[in-house]
Amino acid sequence: MKRIILIVISFFSVAAIADAQLGFYFLPELYGRSIDGLGTFQVQNFGREKMTGQISITVKENKSGSLVVIITTPQVTFNPGTNNFSKSSFSNSAFNFSSNAYGSLANQTRNLPPGEYSFCFHFTPKDKTLFDDYENCFDGEIQPLVPITLLNPAHMDSICTRRPVLSWQPPMPFSRTMKFRLILTEKKGDNEGVEDLLMRTPLLLLDNISATTINYPSINPELKEDKTYYWQAIAYEKGIIISKSEIGEFTVQCKEAIKPAPNDSYRELKLMVNGNYYIANRVLKFSFRNDYNVSKMRYSILDIENAGEEIKHVPEVKLVQGLNKIDIDLADLNLKVGNHYILKVYPFNEPPVVVRFIYKEDDSIELQ
Repeated sequence: MKRIILIVISFFSVAAIADAQLGFYFLPELYGRSIDGLGTFQVQNFGREKMTGQISITVKENKSGSLVVIITTPQVTFNPGTNNFSKSSFSNSAFNFSSNAYGSLANQTRNLPPGEYSFCFHFTPKDKTLFDDYENCFDGEIQPLVPITLLNPAHMDSICTRRPVLSWQPPMPFSRTMKFRLILTEKKGDNEGVEDLLMRTPLLLLDNISATTINYPSINPELKEDKTYYWQAIAYEKGIIISKSEIGEFTVQCKEAIKPAPNDSYRELKLMVNGNYYIANRVLKFSFRNDYNVSKMRYSILDIENAGEEIKHVPEVKLVQGLNKIDIDLADLNLKVGNHYILKVYPFNEPPVVVRFIYKEDDSIELQ
Protein backbone atom coordinates (compact mmCIF):
# COMPACT_ATOMS: atom_id res chain seq x y z
CA MET A 1 0.00 0.00 0.00
CA LYS A 2 2.84 2.38 0.84
CA ARG A 3 4.41 1.63 -2.52
CA ILE A 4 1.18 2.59 -4.28
CA ILE A 5 1.00 5.86 -2.33
CA LEU A 6 4.63 6.71 -3.22
CA ILE A 7 3.97 6.03 -6.87
CA VAL A 8 0.89 8.28 -6.82
CA ILE A 9 2.84 11.10 -5.09
CA SER A 10 5.69 10.80 -7.60
CA PHE A 11 3.20 10.88 -10.47
CA PHE A 12 1.64 14.14 -9.28
CA SER A 13 5.09 15.71 -8.68
CA VAL A 14 6.13 14.96 -12.27
CA ALA A 15 2.78 16.19 -13.54
CA ALA A 16 3.20 19.44 -11.61
CA ILE A 17 6.68 20.01 -13.13
CA ALA A 18 5.48 19.15 -16.64
CA ASP A 19 2.54 21.50 -16.26
CA ALA A 20 4.63 24.38 -14.95
CA GLN A 21 5.45 26.60 -17.95
CA LEU A 22 6.35 30.24 -18.21
CA GLY A 23 6.38 32.65 -21.15
CA PHE A 24 7.38 36.27 -21.78
CA TYR A 25 5.58 38.95 -23.79
CA PHE A 26 7.61 41.96 -25.00
CA LEU A 27 7.22 44.50 -27.83
CA PRO A 28 10.76 45.42 -28.97
CA GLU A 29 9.74 48.11 -31.49
CA LEU A 30 7.87 49.96 -28.74
CA TYR A 31 9.84 49.26 -25.56
CA GLY A 32 13.24 48.24 -26.93
CA ARG A 33 14.35 51.78 -27.67
CA SER A 34 15.48 52.60 -24.15
CA ILE A 35 17.05 50.80 -21.20
CA ASP A 36 14.12 51.76 -18.99
CA GLY A 37 11.69 50.38 -21.56
CA LEU A 38 13.21 46.91 -21.22
CA GLY A 39 11.39 46.58 -17.91
CA THR A 40 8.00 46.80 -19.62
CA PHE A 41 7.03 43.19 -20.25
CA GLN A 42 4.58 40.55 -19.07
CA VAL A 43 5.17 37.09 -17.68
CA GLN A 44 2.60 34.34 -18.27
CA ASN A 45 2.63 31.54 -15.71
CA PHE A 46 0.77 28.66 -17.35
CA GLY A 47 1.07 26.43 -14.29
CA ARG A 48 -1.07 26.11 -11.17
CA GLU A 49 1.66 27.01 -8.69
CA LYS A 50 3.52 30.22 -7.92
CA MET A 51 6.97 30.38 -9.50
CA THR A 52 9.85 32.19 -7.82
CA GLY A 53 13.17 32.99 -9.44
CA GLN A 54 15.37 35.57 -11.20
CA ILE A 55 15.12 37.01 -14.69
CA SER A 56 18.08 37.98 -16.83
CA ILE A 57 17.56 40.20 -19.89
CA THR A 58 20.31 39.99 -22.51
CA VAL A 59 20.46 42.54 -25.34
CA LYS A 60 22.69 42.01 -28.39
CA GLU A 61 23.15 43.98 -31.61
CA ASN A 62 22.95 41.35 -34.32
CA LYS A 63 24.86 42.89 -37.24
CA SER A 64 27.96 43.65 -35.21
CA GLY A 65 27.48 40.76 -32.78
CA SER A 66 27.99 43.20 -29.92
CA LEU A 67 26.66 42.38 -26.46
CA VAL A 68 25.04 45.56 -25.14
CA VAL A 69 23.78 44.83 -21.63
CA ILE A 70 22.79 42.04 -19.26
CA ILE A 71 20.16 42.97 -16.68
CA THR A 72 19.65 40.66 -13.71
CA THR A 73 16.56 41.22 -11.60
CA PRO A 74 16.06 40.40 -7.91
CA GLN A 75 14.10 37.26 -7.08
CA VAL A 76 10.46 37.68 -8.03
CA THR A 77 7.35 35.52 -7.70
CA PHE A 78 4.85 35.02 -10.50
CA ASN A 79 1.31 33.94 -9.75
CA PRO A 80 -0.58 31.66 -12.13
CA GLY A 81 -1.85 33.69 -15.07
CA THR A 82 -0.58 36.99 -16.49
CA ASN A 83 1.86 39.10 -14.45
CA ASN A 84 3.03 42.62 -15.28
CA PHE A 85 6.66 42.89 -14.26
CA SER A 86 7.16 45.24 -11.33
CA LYS A 87 8.84 48.57 -12.06
CA SER A 88 10.42 48.59 -8.61
CA SER A 89 11.94 45.15 -9.19
CA PHE A 90 13.36 46.34 -12.50
CA SER A 91 14.86 49.49 -10.96
CA ASN A 92 16.55 47.34 -8.30
CA SER A 93 18.12 45.10 -10.92
CA ALA A 94 21.84 44.83 -11.68
CA PHE A 95 22.78 46.48 -15.00
CA ASN A 96 25.97 45.13 -16.54
CA PHE A 97 26.84 47.17 -19.66
CA SER A 98 29.49 46.01 -22.09
CA SER A 99 32.59 48.14 -22.61
CA ASN A 100 32.11 48.26 -26.40
CA ALA A 101 30.64 51.25 -28.26
CA TYR A 102 27.06 49.96 -28.10
CA GLY A 103 27.24 49.26 -24.37
CA SER A 104 28.95 52.56 -23.56
CA LEU A 105 26.42 54.54 -25.59
CA ALA A 106 23.44 52.75 -24.02
CA ASN A 107 24.89 53.32 -20.55
CA GLN A 108 25.51 57.00 -21.23
CA THR A 109 22.25 57.94 -22.96
CA ARG A 110 19.92 55.21 -21.59
CA ASN A 111 18.83 54.70 -25.20
CA LEU A 112 19.78 51.96 -27.66
CA PRO A 113 21.51 53.29 -30.79
CA PRO A 114 19.97 52.31 -34.14
CA GLY A 115 20.55 48.69 -35.05
CA GLU A 116 19.07 45.20 -35.28
CA TYR A 117 18.73 43.66 -31.84
CA SER A 118 17.78 40.47 -30.08
CA PHE A 119 16.21 40.71 -26.62
CA CYS A 120 16.35 37.47 -24.61
CA PHE A 121 14.43 36.99 -21.37
CA HIS A 122 15.64 34.05 -19.26
CA PHE A 123 13.96 32.76 -16.10
CA THR A 124 16.08 30.86 -13.55
CA PRO A 125 13.90 29.24 -10.84
CA LYS A 126 14.83 29.40 -7.18
CA ASP A 127 14.03 25.70 -6.78
CA LYS A 128 15.28 23.81 -9.83
CA THR A 129 13.86 20.55 -8.48
CA LEU A 130 10.34 21.91 -9.04
CA PHE A 131 10.69 24.15 -12.10
CA ASP A 132 12.77 24.41 -15.25
CA ASP A 133 14.56 27.35 -16.84
CA TYR A 134 12.57 29.20 -19.51
CA GLU A 135 13.70 31.65 -22.18
CA ASN A 136 12.02 33.72 -24.88
CA CYS A 137 13.89 35.87 -27.42
CA PHE A 138 12.53 38.73 -29.51
CA ASP A 139 14.08 40.44 -32.54
CA GLY A 140 13.55 44.09 -33.31
CA GLU A 141 15.02 46.87 -35.44
CA ILE A 142 15.56 50.22 -33.72
CA GLN A 143 15.61 53.37 -35.84
CA PRO A 144 15.56 57.06 -34.81
CA LEU A 145 12.08 58.37 -34.10
CA VAL A 146 12.93 61.31 -36.39
CA PRO A 147 15.79 60.84 -38.90
CA ILE A 148 18.32 63.54 -39.73
CA THR A 149 16.88 65.90 -42.34
CA LEU A 150 18.57 68.39 -44.67
CA LEU A 151 17.16 71.92 -44.37
CA ASN A 152 19.20 74.34 -46.44
CA PRO A 153 19.69 74.20 -49.36
CA ALA A 154 16.44 72.36 -49.86
CA HIS A 155 16.33 69.37 -52.20
CA MET A 156 16.22 70.39 -55.90
CA ASP A 157 16.73 74.02 -54.87
CA SER A 158 18.55 76.73 -56.81
CA ILE A 159 20.73 79.11 -54.81
CA CYS A 160 22.67 82.25 -55.64
CA THR A 161 25.72 81.91 -53.43
CA ARG A 162 28.95 80.05 -54.04
CA ARG A 163 29.67 79.56 -50.35
CA PRO A 164 26.27 78.67 -48.95
CA VAL A 165 25.14 78.14 -45.38
CA LEU A 166 24.48 74.40 -44.96
CA SER A 167 22.06 73.30 -42.26
CA TRP A 168 20.19 70.17 -41.17
CA GLN A 169 17.73 68.99 -38.52
CA PRO A 170 19.38 66.48 -36.13
CA PRO A 171 17.78 63.08 -35.51
CA MET A 172 15.55 62.53 -32.51
CA PRO A 173 16.22 61.56 -29.79
CA PHE A 174 19.17 63.96 -29.83
CA SER A 175 22.26 63.74 -27.63
CA ARG A 176 24.69 66.61 -27.06
CA THR A 177 27.61 64.23 -27.60
CA MET A 178 26.38 63.49 -31.12
CA LYS A 179 28.69 64.49 -33.97
CA PHE A 180 28.02 65.06 -37.65
CA ARG A 181 29.80 64.34 -40.94
CA LEU A 182 29.08 66.44 -44.02
CA ILE A 183 29.82 65.25 -47.55
CA LEU A 184 29.35 67.31 -50.73
CA THR A 185 30.34 66.62 -54.32
CA GLU A 186 29.62 67.86 -57.83
CA LYS A 187 27.06 66.01 -59.93
CA LYS A 188 28.65 64.28 -62.88
CA GLY A 189 26.80 62.38 -65.59
CA ASP A 190 23.57 60.61 -64.70
CA ASN A 191 22.16 59.74 -61.26
CA GLU A 192 23.64 56.22 -61.13
CA GLY A 193 25.67 55.48 -58.02
CA VAL A 194 25.03 58.80 -56.27
CA GLU A 195 25.98 57.50 -52.83
CA ASP A 196 29.12 55.88 -54.26
CA LEU A 197 30.00 59.17 -55.96
CA LEU A 198 29.72 61.01 -52.65
CA MET A 199 32.07 58.59 -50.92
CA ARG A 200 34.65 58.25 -53.72
CA THR A 201 35.08 61.85 -54.91
CA PRO A 202 33.90 64.29 -52.21
CA LEU A 203 34.49 67.94 -53.01
CA LEU A 204 33.91 68.72 -49.36
CA LEU A 205 34.28 66.31 -46.43
CA LEU A 206 33.91 67.68 -42.91
CA ASP A 207 33.92 65.47 -39.84
CA ASN A 208 33.47 65.79 -36.08
CA ILE A 209 30.99 68.67 -36.47
CA SER A 210 29.15 69.64 -33.28
CA ALA A 211 26.74 72.20 -34.77
CA THR A 212 23.89 71.64 -37.21
CA THR A 213 24.74 74.71 -39.30
CA ILE A 214 28.03 75.53 -40.97
CA ASN A 215 29.28 78.03 -43.52
CA TYR A 216 30.91 76.62 -46.63
CA PRO A 217 34.64 76.82 -45.71
CA SER A 218 36.64 79.68 -47.19
CA ILE A 219 39.67 77.40 -47.68
CA ASN A 220 37.74 75.20 -50.13
CA PRO A 221 37.19 76.14 -53.80
CA GLU A 222 33.90 77.98 -54.16
CA LEU A 223 30.98 76.33 -55.89
CA LYS A 224 30.48 77.07 -59.57
CA GLU A 225 27.67 78.80 -61.41
CA ASP A 226 25.26 76.45 -63.25
CA LYS A 227 26.72 73.38 -61.53
CA THR A 228 24.61 70.87 -59.57
CA TYR A 229 25.80 69.35 -56.30
CA TYR A 230 24.89 66.41 -54.07
CA TRP A 231 25.25 66.55 -50.32
CA GLN A 232 24.49 64.43 -47.26
CA ALA A 233 24.72 64.78 -43.48
CA ILE A 234 25.46 61.80 -41.21
CA ALA A 235 24.97 61.70 -37.43
CA TYR A 236 27.14 59.40 -35.34
CA GLU A 237 28.08 58.83 -31.73
CA LYS A 238 31.05 56.87 -30.37
CA GLY A 239 31.71 55.66 -33.91
CA ILE A 240 28.17 54.31 -34.36
CA ILE A 241 26.12 55.80 -37.20
CA ILE A 242 22.86 57.05 -35.71
CA SER A 243 21.19 58.36 -38.85
CA LYS A 244 21.92 59.26 -42.49
CA SER A 245 20.00 61.97 -44.29
CA GLU A 246 18.59 61.50 -47.73
CA ILE A 247 21.00 62.74 -50.42
CA GLY A 248 20.11 66.32 -51.31
CA GLU A 249 20.61 67.98 -54.68
CA PHE A 250 20.91 71.69 -55.42
CA THR A 251 22.13 73.95 -58.22
CA VAL A 252 24.09 77.19 -58.09
CA GLN A 253 22.17 79.51 -60.37
CA CYS A 254 21.85 83.20 -59.68
CA LYS A 255 18.56 84.85 -60.43
CA GLU A 256 17.29 88.27 -59.67
CA ALA A 257 15.65 88.36 -56.28
CA ILE A 258 11.95 89.02 -56.16
CA LYS A 259 11.52 92.60 -55.03
CA PRO A 260 8.89 93.50 -52.44
CA ALA A 261 5.51 93.81 -54.05
CA PRO A 262 3.86 97.24 -54.06
CA ASN A 263 1.46 97.86 -51.20
CA ASP A 264 -1.53 97.31 -53.45
CA SER A 265 -0.38 93.99 -54.99
CA TYR A 266 -0.01 90.48 -53.63
CA ARG A 267 2.09 87.78 -55.26
CA GLU A 268 0.43 84.42 -55.66
CA LEU A 269 1.99 82.01 -53.18
CA LYS A 270 2.70 79.25 -55.71
CA LEU A 271 4.79 81.66 -57.81
CA MET A 272 7.22 82.46 -55.02
CA VAL A 273 9.29 79.32 -55.48
CA ASN A 274 11.91 77.93 -57.93
CA GLY A 275 14.86 79.03 -55.83
CA ASN A 276 14.09 82.77 -55.74
CA TYR A 277 14.37 84.78 -52.57
CA TYR A 278 11.50 86.98 -51.53
CA ILE A 279 12.64 90.15 -49.78
CA ALA A 280 10.21 90.79 -46.95
CA ASN A 281 10.31 94.37 -45.69
CA ARG A 282 8.72 93.90 -42.25
CA VAL A 283 5.67 92.26 -43.87
CA LEU A 284 5.17 89.10 -45.95
CA LYS A 285 2.51 89.87 -48.57
CA PHE A 286 1.03 87.16 -50.76
CA SER A 287 -2.25 85.78 -52.05
CA PHE A 288 -3.40 82.30 -51.12
CA ARG A 289 -6.33 80.34 -52.52
CA ASN A 290 -8.35 78.41 -49.95
CA ASP A 291 -10.47 75.91 -51.85
CA TYR A 292 -11.76 74.27 -48.67
CA ASN A 293 -13.78 75.44 -45.72
CA VAL A 294 -10.67 76.11 -43.59
CA SER A 295 -10.86 79.06 -41.22
CA LYS A 296 -7.19 79.40 -40.21
CA MET A 297 -3.98 78.99 -42.21
CA ARG A 298 -1.48 76.44 -40.91
CA TYR A 299 2.05 77.71 -41.39
CA SER A 300 5.43 78.04 -39.73
CA ILE A 301 8.51 80.25 -40.12
CA LEU A 302 11.91 78.56 -39.81
CA ASP A 303 15.25 80.21 -39.12
CA ILE A 304 17.61 78.74 -41.75
CA GLU A 305 20.72 80.08 -40.03
CA ASN A 306 19.77 78.58 -36.68
CA ALA A 307 19.38 74.91 -37.69
CA GLY A 308 15.84 75.42 -38.95
CA GLU A 309 14.54 76.42 -35.53
CA GLU A 310 10.87 77.32 -35.64
CA ILE A 311 10.00 80.94 -34.82
CA LYS A 312 7.59 81.11 -31.90
CA HIS A 313 4.36 83.09 -31.56
CA VAL A 314 3.73 83.76 -35.24
CA PRO A 315 0.55 85.77 -35.91
CA GLU A 316 -2.68 83.93 -36.53
CA VAL A 317 -3.87 84.14 -40.14
CA LYS A 318 -7.61 83.79 -40.72
CA LEU A 319 -8.93 82.54 -44.05
CA VAL A 320 -12.09 82.79 -46.07
CA GLN A 321 -13.04 80.39 -48.80
CA GLY A 322 -11.60 81.44 -52.15
CA LEU A 323 -8.78 83.95 -52.75
CA ASN A 324 -7.17 85.51 -49.66
CA LYS A 325 -4.82 88.52 -49.63
CA ILE A 326 -2.53 87.93 -46.67
CA ASP A 327 -0.19 90.20 -44.72
CA ILE A 328 2.02 88.54 -42.09
CA ASP A 329 3.51 91.16 -39.79
CA LEU A 330 7.10 90.12 -39.03
CA ALA A 331 8.13 93.17 -37.03
CA ASP A 332 7.46 91.63 -33.59
CA LEU A 333 9.11 88.24 -34.24
CA ASN A 334 12.67 89.39 -33.47
CA LEU A 335 13.92 88.38 -36.92
CA LYS A 336 17.46 89.48 -37.79
CA VAL A 337 17.88 91.90 -40.66
CA GLY A 338 19.61 90.23 -43.60
CA ASN A 339 19.05 86.68 -42.35
CA HIS A 340 17.39 83.97 -44.43
CA TYR A 341 14.12 82.35 -43.33
CA ILE A 342 11.62 79.83 -44.66
CA LEU A 343 7.87 80.28 -44.74
CA LYS A 344 6.19 76.87 -44.82
CA VAL A 345 2.46 76.83 -45.52
CA TYR A 346 0.40 73.65 -45.09
CA PRO A 347 -2.68 73.81 -47.35
CA PHE A 348 -5.46 71.42 -46.45
CA ASN A 349 -5.17 68.07 -48.25
CA GLU A 350 -2.23 69.32 -50.37
CA PRO A 351 1.58 69.23 -50.12
CA PRO A 352 3.18 72.09 -48.16
CA VAL A 353 4.47 75.15 -50.02
CA VAL A 354 7.94 76.41 -49.05
CA VAL A 355 9.03 80.01 -49.60
CA ARG A 356 12.46 81.39 -48.77
CA PHE A 357 12.75 85.04 -47.82
CA ILE A 358 15.25 87.59 -46.53
CA TYR A 359 14.09 89.85 -43.74
CA LYS A 360 14.76 93.56 -44.03
CA GLU A 361 13.65 96.78 -42.42
CA ASP A 362 14.99 99.28 -44.96
CA ASP A 363 16.45 99.36 -48.47
CA SER A 364 20.02 98.49 -47.52
CA ILE A 365 19.81 94.69 -47.76
CA GLU A 366 21.46 93.14 -50.78
CA LEU A 367 21.78 89.54 -51.81
CA GLN A 368 25.18 88.00 -51.23
